[in-house]
Amino acid sequence: MKKNIKLLPLLSMLSTALILITACNSASSEAKKVEVKTVAPVEKVAKVETANTSAESPKKVTPKAPPVESKFVAGKHYVEIFPEMQTDAPAGKVEVVEIMWLGCPHCYTLEPIMLEYKKNHPAFVDFKQVPAMMNPSWASDGKTYVLAEMLDPTGEKQLVTKIFQAIHELKRRLRSPDAVKRFFVQEGFSEEAITNAQNSMAFQTKVKRAQEISAASQAKSVPTVIINGKYRTSPYMAGSEERLMEIIGMLAKKERK
Repeated sequence: MKKNIKLLPLLSMLSTALILITACNSASSEAKKVEVKTVAPVEKVAKVETANTSAESPKKVTPKAPPVESKFVAGKHYVEIFPEMQTDAPAGKVEVVEIMWLGCPHCYTLEPIMLEYKKNHPAFVDFKQVPAMMNPSWASDGKTYVLAEMLDPTGEKQLVTKIFQAIHELKRRLRSPDAVKRFFVQEGFSEEAITNAQNSMAFQTKVKRAQEISAASQAKSVPTVIINGKYRTSPYMAGSEERLMEIIGMLAKKERK
């Protein structure tokens, strides 16, 4: 009996030890499980954040090429006219008007080019030459130009070209009425035909219209070209006679559209 009593405390101690060991192992095992459980959500969050970061990354934008500079610049090679001029062109036509002066050497140099343009301009263009009336001297020669148009409406006798040649090559002064009359008589016209043309309503109408165009164009020099009552240019502004014709073509096409 005594031996049995002594063993009881020992057995009790061993039992307690086994319970503690089992409890530690169980706690350790639970701890491991918790660690595994806590790691998994962190990984998921990391993946979501990576995905969001990728989605929010800015797209690559290819820079646009700079605009190509136009060959002819408004305000430099030609100017817009404000207010726009009234035109006389038929419906569907683009009016091109050269304002010129018979006494101008630059107009004389440009004349062959303008005559070629008159023959070969596009079908949608209505081209005309108008004498400059900016001052009394030009107005006097302007009336001579109108008279030449009246006497030679088809241009068959090339009166305007002959007047240019008389002034710039032969150095003739065609300023007085008598000098003008003598010139046209030499070209085969009677004094009566010349007087009738000068006194006609058509002559007065043409002179008045030339005065209106000269004033409305706001031009200060000649030769000046007006495109459809909206644009004004000249050989000086264009830089050359060749570039002038390019500008006329460009603006006429623009107005056609």
